Amino acid sequence: MSEDRSHKTLKYMTNHFLNIKMMSFTTFHTALIDLSIMANGGSLEGVRDHLYPEAMHTDQFFVDLLHNLGCDKDGCPLGK
Repeated sequence: MSEDRSHKTLKYMTNHFLNIKMMSFTTFHTALIDLSIMANGGSLEGVRDHLYPEAMHTDQFFVDLLHNLGCDKDGCPLGK
């Protein structure tokens, strides 16, 4: 049984991760590592396909998400 993940738009996910950042910087930092892996084509041993199966969740989606969170595609802060 497949769950609909189409609600995971760029705006939704940006807000989601900004909320995580406010609650726990450690959790946010760990998430940045995972997002950067996916932005660079990684699958996180299949976890990516389970959590983000929609066609919109391309590598560029994760690059854009990281940019919205103030990071480059490698998870490093922009401008550094």
